[in-house]
Amino acid sequence: MMLRLASAPCTWGVWERTVDRDDLVAPPLMLETVRGLGYTGIELGPPGYLGGDPGAVLATLEPYGLDLVGAFVPIRIADEQGFESDLAFLDGTISVLAATGARGPVVLAADENETRLRVAGRPDARAATSLSGDELKRAAARVEHAAERARDAGVRAAFHPHTATYIEGPEEVAALLDATDPGLVKIAFDTGHCIVGGGDPAGFAREFGDRIAHLHLKDVDARVLDRVRSQELTVEEAWEQGLFCEFGTGAVEFAAVLAALPGYDGWAVVEQDRVAVQAGDLPAVRAVEERNLAAIAAAS
Repeated sequence: MMLRLASAPCTWGVWERTVDRDDLVAPPLMLETVRGLGYTGIELGPPGYLGGDPGAVLATLEPYGLDLVGAFVPIRIADEQGFESDLAFLDGTISVLAATGARGPVVLAADENETRLRVAGRPDARAATSLSGDELKRAAARVEHAAERARDAGVRAAFHPHTATYIEGPEEVAALLDATDPGLVKIAFDTGHCIVGGGDPAGFAREFGDRIAHLHLKDVDARVLDRVRSQELTVEEAWEQGLFCEFGTGAVEFAAVLAALPGYDGWAVVEQDRVAVQAGDLPAVRAVEERNLAAIAAAS
């Protein structure tokens, strides 16, 4: 299986959890490292990191020959007023993707919130907070509305089931897919978040492969996850302690996942979330990335 591989700023410690730091790796250094590893694409990262408008993003990426392959947008699917407020950020991100000729989707996700952070990574505790009935119908309608806004601008949309959000576990993903138009709402499938939510990545890929339009490859340290399940750690603490680990050392069976997606032709984004990376950390992170890429090559 030949995959089109892309990187993501979160692998280099640049994402929503670190956006306020002033010691992050600068874009030119990160992009040069990504290109040097052989990647041909990159996701957008948090607002402003690669540029504050479409022209600036193009100018940032152009010297490195990297395609823009997606951009992450959290939306408050369970909160009508919050969702309406989120549309401005959604539209701005869609405009960047449209203007830069992005080859990947706007990656929608429900927002992390305190209700779900308290039960994240614990399927038994999560069930009592799941959306159902009319709440689920309204949430699904908001997801469809967001996807329609992207489509109307010539941009594809894919929904990312995500830890600590209202669409985390496999039963919640299935319910959302059942409640949405399969021609409009596709899935950005993340192997790591699937396991944290209590799912089986290979099984999910077999069952819902026709809805998968974007792929995040990520591994999970089972020992750290067990500490979340037992409530020794919160998910936020687990992120800092390496919940998402070096490929091949965790619980994800990449060969089985890829075998379950024989016709997949989208981007595969290699992600290992790191809470923060400084310039001096780059050689060590790059070495792990080389091993991650080798693990994916072997699994393909």
